[in-house]
Amino acid sequence: MEINKENTHMRYFYLLFAILSICCLFACEKGNDSAEAYERPVVEAYLIPGKAVLVKVYYQKYLEDTISYGFPITGLKLKISDGSKSVELTESKAGNYVFEDTAFVADKKSYALSFEYNNKTISAQTTVPDKPDGFSSSAVEQYLPDFRIDSPETFVPVTFNWNNPSSAYFVMVFKNIDKYPQQISGRFSILYRDTEVMLGQVNTYETQRMQFNFLGNYRVLLFHVNKEYRDALNNNGGSSLNLTTPATNIVNGLGIFTAMQADTVSLHVYE
Repeated sequence: MEINKENTHMRYFYLLFAILSICCLFACEKGNDSAEAYERPVVEAYLIPGKAVLVKVYYQKYLEDTISYGFPITGLKLKISDGSKSVELTESKAGNYVFEDTAFVADKKSYALSFEYNNKTISAQTTVPDKPDGFSSSAVEQYLPDFRIDSPETFVPVTFNWNNPSSAYFVMVFKNIDKYPQQISGRFSILYRDTEVMLGQVNTYETQRMQFNFLGNYRVLLFHVNKEYRDALNNNGGSSLNLTTPATNIVNGLGIFTAMQADTVSLHVYE
C-alpha cells in the first residue's frame, strides 16, 4: 500500500505523539545533584523520507513548569551529514532548525547530527528504517455491536498483518479522517484523539472492542520505528534525573534523534 501524499495527518501524529512522549520523558525535578543535566540541551528530531528536516532544540523542562517545552535554544549551528555530504540547518523560528530539501532524507540511509553548545559537541546518529512490508487487513470495515451484556452480537476484530522477519519495532495509529468525527452512542463525551498502540516486535495486531470511541473513516498507520524511539517510549524512570538517566541517543544532550517510515490502510468503523 502507498501512503496518501496528503501527509498532514501523518505529520500531526509524528509531532503530537512524540511531543507527549518526550514531555513525559524529560519532565524532571529540580535538585543540586542534577544541575549538570539541566545544562544539556534537549533535542527532538524525526527524519521521514520525502519530508523536510526539522530539529527542535530547547532547554530542559522542570517538573513544576506548565509549558509544554523548555525555552528554545537559539543561535546554534546545526549540521546533518548523510555520509557523503553535510548540510547546515537554518533557524526558521526560535529553537526550530530546518533543512527544506525533501530529497535529503532517503530510505535506508544513515544520518549524523552535530552542533556545539556550552563548549561541548552535541551529536547523534540514526538510520532510516525500511518501509513496512506486506501491510494488509482482514477487512476494510469494523462493525461495533451494541455494548450490552445481554447483546446477542459478538465483536469480530479486524486483523492487521505485515512481514517482520528481522523482529523490528512497530507502532500503529488509528486516525479518524472525518471532518467531524461522530462519537459512538452510549459512551462518555470526550474530545477526539488518535489511538496509538506500541506494538513492539510483532507482525500482527487485532482491533479491540473498546479502542474505538468514534465512528467513521480511519487511516490505520503502521510505523516502522527504530530502537531508540522504542526505548524513549518505554522509559519508566525518566520522570526525575535524581532517580535515573532518561533514555536518549543524544551524546552530551537529552531527547531523541530518530527516523521512521509508515504504510497505511483504510478502515470504516460503524455500528
